[in-house]
Amino acid sequence: MRLTSKIMIGTLALFGGALLQVQPAHATVIKNSFLKTQRSITTYNSKKQVKVTIPKGTTVQVGGIKHVHGNKYVAINLERLSYNIRKPLLSQKKPGVYTHWLRAKGYNFKQIHKPVYLSYFAVQSDGKKSRNKIKTETGNLWKGDRLPANYTTASGTRFRVTSNGYLEYYAKSPFTFKVSPKPTASLKVVKASHPLASGETILAFKSKISGLSFVKKSHHDYHLTINSTGNGTITVIPSTTNVKKILTNWVYRIGKVDWYENNSVTNFK
Repeated sequence: MRLTSKIMIGTLALFGGALLQVQPAHATVIKNSFLKTQRSITTYNSKKQVKVTIPKGTTVQVGGIKHVHGNKYVAINLERLSYNIRKPLLSQKKPGVYTHWLRAKGYNFKQIHKPVYLSYFAVQSDGKKSRNKIKTETGNLWKGDRLPANYTTASGTRFRVTSNGYLEYYAKSPFTFKVSPKPTASLKVVKASHPLASGETILAFKSKISGLSFVKKSHHDYHLTINSTGNGTITVIPSTTNVKKILTNWVYRIGKVDWYENNSVTNFK
């Protein structure tokens, strides 16, 4: 190879590496992306009502994006984090459920893929709008097969997996809430799998929760399988003769029990 060619290749490699290094951190981060904190972050919620601390190594979901002078900032969805992190929000009547704006740089966050333990629902579709329809993919699974028509004043049994990998079970929870209260029980997900095309999300824990159909595999190894049935139901508000709102529900099965997620709402004038 000629000397000039070697010099050109070396120069390109050098500058190519430099270009990669100076790319804006998290240039691909958008709403509903997942990040992992690279340090302990103490900040305010969006309304500056309370301080919250997100420990280093916590998986978080982006709730909002903004750009200021060419810099990207993110707001983290605190409601979807475990109780020990979101607890300060419960001291407020009308809390802001996102963090104050945080710089989307490498010293704060590392971008990661969607955690496997959240594979049971379309977590990155939440909030998407299409005409008068809004996706409501929150990961809350309620016992039964559909949201009741009187859901604004009713309560039910629910569970969810938080962004940072905690199974939270609520024996009795109102259907409408701003911030989840302290759960009846909570477990940290140890391992998760989502076999391709199976419709199953399998979560492993060191213990179990009464009220959910766990399968004991061995000592300190309990599995919970969330099976998507592929079936759906609808809830019409307030009645089929006076339709003002239609909510759709995806039906899941755990053991022999049906659970559902309300995954969209369509409003009519």
